[in-house]
Amino acid sequence: MKTAKAEKIKKTLKETRERRENQVCRVYQLKLQNLSKKDIEKLDRLFLEAKWLRNFVIADIENRTKDYKYKEVEIKIPDGFEKREIKTLSSQMKQELIDQIKDDLKNLKKSKENGNKVGKLKFKSEVRTIPLKQYGVTYKISGDRNRVKIQGIKKKFRVLGLHQIPENAEITKGYLIKRPSGFYLHVVCYLPKEEVLKEIEEKRIPQPVGIDLGVKHQLTLSNGEKFNWYIPETKRLKRLQKTLSKKEKGSKNYQKINHLIKREWEYISNKRKDIHNKVISYLKRFSLIAIQDDSIKSWKDGLFGKQIQNTGIGGITARLRNLATLIPVLFVDRYEATTQTCSFCGHRQEILLSERTFKCESCGREIDRDVNSARNILKTAIEQLLWMLKVVERIGEGKLLKTLPVGSGEVKPVERVIALVEAGSLPL
Repeated sequence: MKTAKAEKIKKTLKETRERRENQVCRVYQLKLQNLSKKDIEKLDRLFLEAKWLRNFVIADIENRTKDYKYKEVEIKIPDGFEKREIKTLSSQMKQELIDQIKDDLKNLKKSKENGNKVGKLKFKSEVRTIPLKQYGVTYKISGDRNRVKIQGIKKKFRVLGLHQIPENAEITKGYLIKRPSGFYLHVVCYLPKEEVLKEIEEKRIPQPVGIDLGVKHQLTLSNGEKFNWYIPETKRLKRLQKTLSKKEKGSKNYQKINHLIKREWEYISNKRKDIHNKVISYLKRFSLIAIQDDSIKSWKDGLFGKQIQNTGIGGITARLRNLATLIPVLFVDRYEATTQTCSFCGHRQEILLSERTFKCESCGREIDRDVNSARNILKTAIEQLLWMLKVVERIGEGKLLKTLPVGSGEVKPVERVIALVEAGSLPL
């Protein structure tokens, strides 16, 4: 009986993996609406129990990851330790929280084997994410009434944003998120890859583009376009931080002001994300994107910390990496001399940071330094692309790799191009 069940599970997983190869993952955010005080207390209890369980398991990994049936846990209080009952968390939520800890331990071990210095898992003062493993069991969506049912809570919550989910989307797992502005449900869906690519193709500009990241101009394109944005800390945030410094730590007034500060930070973060979404929506129309793999962290740690923080341009690079499985995105080595090279004749010369115009000593051409750099980035990327396509031609069609997952950090450039060819994003 067990063998038949195991074979059935194995077969289902295989079918799912094959289906995922022709699908694209999308995450849709739904906000829980019209929450009463009782509803907020229940949801707060859910996240509180998640924190208790996580910290309890971390305290003694060897003995406490063997069983998922935690009906009560031991927590630390000022006078010592006390046992608390787990009432709201369902068995699947507990299982997923413990699986997350196991994954964290595996990642730490892998990082240590790679020669990195790692510490140990730390206790959390607050858990803000609860995984909902299985759609239809841990949570259900009622589209006709805009309601969501979460396992462990009897009431169905009204949600805002269900209209975003397409009818042909395959709904899978979800995540219950707690933020200063309220409670959210992130729904993971899979859409047919053909339809997503078709939608991109309809808006596509038949032109490649090179992107130069900077501090004065956040993005400069090889066609001369420039994008500037700056979202600084608000006056209200500074005023709240000043008020917080005068409150007694741990008091109710301290917690109240601290919550308002978190809401203000979320507001600022949302404004930056909105700009990133608009920029990426424009960039993904181009037939090919080339960008230099700059170390944004070193910029932030250096002289431009405030500018980098208030623009968040590092998020643009991360978003483009995620797009690489759908559209051709090529990264040029960060040590490539794109700023010091003339994009017309290829002559290389020194240029100071204060000089905003590149004047070639060889051919005499004058061009904006950022546009010149963007053109060199595009030129270098195309040269790399042609070389890699020759490698693909030598390898042969019989050795084409499967489409690579998003965030494949260890993937070589040749493998990335082969994956794009097979996916249809980069035709030979």
